[in-house]
This record gives sequence, structure tokens and C-alpha cells, in this order.
Amino acid sequence: MPLDSKERYIQNFIDISEGKYQYYGVNISEFNIKDLEKFCHLLGKDTPVIIGTRDSIGILKHCVGRNWDKHIINFNHEFNLSHDFRDYIRHITHKDMELNIDFKDLENSFTSTKILPFFRNITPIDCEEILPHNALETMERLATKFNFNPPKNKTYFQNYEFKGYLRYILPLVLYANEKDPIFSLEKSVEETPLDRENSFVFIINVNTEPNEDHKNIFKELSQDPISKNLGVYVKKEDLKRIDKEFYAKIKAYLSEFIAEIIRVTKEAEEKILKEKDVLEYLKKHKDISLKFKQMCDEELKYFKQNHPNLVNSWHYYKKFEKLCETFAIN
Repeated sequence: MPLDSKERYIQNFIDISEGKYQYYGVNISEFNIKDLEKFCHLLGKDTPVIIGTRDSIGILKHCVGRNWDKHIINFNHEFNLSHDFRDYIRHITHKDMELNIDFKDLENSFTSTKILPFFRNITPIDCEEILPHNALETMERLATKFNFNPPKNKTYFQNYEFKGYLRYILPLVLYANEKDPIFSLEKSVEETPLDRENSFVFIINVNTEPNEDHKNIFKELSQDPISKNLGVYVKKEDLKRIDKEFYAKIKAYLSEFIAEIIRVTKEAEEKILKEKDVLEYLKKHKDISLKFKQMCDEELKYFKQNHPNLVNSWHYYKKFEKLCETFAIN
């Protein structure tokens, strides 16, 4: 979407006026938009607002504990059986980094003070409510409250949006052709050009309920629980046409690729910063802690006044508040 409020408002107006869908929502997830205040005013004070929120230490962890450069890396999402899939694995491998808190950057993640003053019909949704074990129930509750159709695709709500760095390489499209040599970790081959017209297509993407024409073959490749997040889709008609011996070779290639995805994703999940790591860092940096506490005091005014139970449920933030009390005493 445009980063100019006037252009964005016009685009939203056109989309809504076309009437393609029964229900519409306007997403605001960037805050470097020119004249954002005017945009919010034009939406109307009584417009229902759903705002996502979470434990402030969790937000801080998310901001400073991941390799955010991965989302701007450009690469070819299409490949064939001769391609060295380690090329993709490098994109989702976590790199250790020094913890650095840039308060200017944090302004784009601590945003309630920029949005909420313009509205009065506000529904906060805690991050805990949209985790896989709660997400479907939460969406059904919101559907009742805001009068939209409840979700039908239950599989979609089993996914973690951030599972390692998987989201930054998906979707991937494999063009499988019998004429291509097949790469493996034990045998490198010379890469051949893509032949899109004469190949069977396998799509690696987030796990969801496939349409009637496709089958998810992930469990033929791996029994790992990451199947809740990842699927491999192929047309059912193609499965009938693929030679059994060639299909076995495709599955061997994909199985090895998936095993590498699983390995680096598990490593990333282990290495990515945790809330307890952030608290340990803050304990050692009093000035940063007190500055962050000032930011939170401003950010959480609405939630403390209107949803105190929500704030009180944030385990790590409550620990952080006690830490700041200790700093104040000392």
C-alpha cells in the first residue's frame, strides 16, 4: 500500500466501493505514512478497531532478536531438480548477532499512542489469543462480535506466522522434469535451465487446506510436526501421470530438502532471542531499562485504564516493572 495517506485512502475507497466482498477491513501496520493522523480521522471515530497487542517484553524480543534483513533478500522462488537447495537453506539460517536496542526503530512497533486516540470502539487481541491452540476460537468469537462469517479453513489456524524464518522463502515452486540431473547432498550436478512447460509442478508453501485439484504430499516426505506449518502441493491429475520410479526420485530430492529445512528451522527456534534473554540484558543496562519503561508507560496508558487484567497477565512485563522498581530504589 502507498505510504501517502491520501493515496492510501483513495485505494481503500476504490477497493471497498467495488463491492467484491461482503466484509472489509483496513489494515494499518506501517507508521511512517505521510499524514497518518488525517487518515485515521477520516476513518471515523466509531469505526470498530481490532488492535493486536502482547507482553511488551515479547514485542521487544521480536524487534531485536531476529535477523530482519532476511525479509529484503531477493532470490528466485522457482527451481528444478538440479538446483542445490542449500541456496534456500542459507536464507533461513539464523545468524547470531549482538543485542542492540534502537528506540527510533521501536517507534514502529509500539504504536497504540499513534492509533487509539482517534477511535473509541476498540477491541484488543492479545498475541496469546491467536496462537494455534486459541486462534480458531478467537476468530469465531470475533466473527460473532463483528458479524462476519466464521472461518472455515481450520488448518490455516494451526500455523505459526513466525516459525524460524520459513515465511521468508515461501512459496517455492519445483519444476520436476525427467531430463534434469538430480542434486543431492552427496552428489552435486550441473544446474540446468527451467523447463516450465514440460515439468510437473510441486509447490512448497504454508500448510492450508488444498483445493480439490491438489494433494498435500508432505507426510510422504517427513513425519515431523513442522507439517502443521508446511505443505507440499501437487495436482492430483499429475500424480496419476508421473512414472512411479520418477516420483520416487522427486520424493527423495524433496525429502532431503525438507529435512534441511527442518534442521535449520529448529536451530533458529533454539537460537532466536527469548524473553528471559531480554530481561537479563535489561538487568545489566539500567539506562536503557528506564528509557524503555518510559516508552511503555506511554504506550500502555489505554490498556492499563481499560484492560488492566490484560496487562496484569503479561508475565515478563510484570517482571520488568519490578526490575525498574529496584532500579528506582537503588
